[in-house]
Amino acid sequence: LGEIIELECIQSKLKNSDWVKEYQQSIQPIKIDKFYIHPTWNDEDPNLLNIAIDPALAFGTGHHPTTSTSLHAISTLVKEHDDVLDVGCGSGILGLACRKLGATVELCDTDPISVDSCEENFALNHEEYGELWEGSANQARGEYDVVIANIIADVLKFIVNDLKRVTKNGGLLILAGILDKKESQVIEVY
Repeated sequence: LGEIIELECIQSKLKNSDWVKEYQQSIQPIKIDKFYIHPTWNDEDPNLLNIAIDPALAFGTGHHPTTSTSLHAISTLVKEHDDVLDVGCGSGILGLACRKLGATVELCDTDPISVDSCEENFALNHEEYGELWEGSANQARGEYDVVIANIIADVLKFIVNDLKRVTKNGGLLILAGILDKKESQVIEVY
């Protein structure tokens, strides 16, 4: 910018802590309907469908309200043998929930870190997916019984035609990530 910028640096000595252990203790397992989402350092729940997710850079551990409400919807609406597309898959948690219910799953995300994380989490849970790609619903080749998109409202409005195109006639479209003040705008375009 051609300007001199002043910078002040303050150093302080912190107590030596086991930061990994403290972080792990802060992440607690969560029960949502039929699902038990837990990090790998916690035991499984023998009475629920277990999903192991170690918190990382990709969005989705089950603790965020949009993820938990999506899991509620999946628990009620997704059936065995459904073909599902998870758009904006993040960690893959929603697709994993669908797989645990016996659905076939394809996933996509525009973030390469999410695509890698999703692949790792499916392997961690010994689950398989049909396709996983970096990109969005416009690259999907088929139609699906259920399409899930837990993304912010402005993106949902932008990809409305793609999501409608990939949802089978009579299929379900599960949308989440919508702030109250944006709800009417999303409803209007869908």
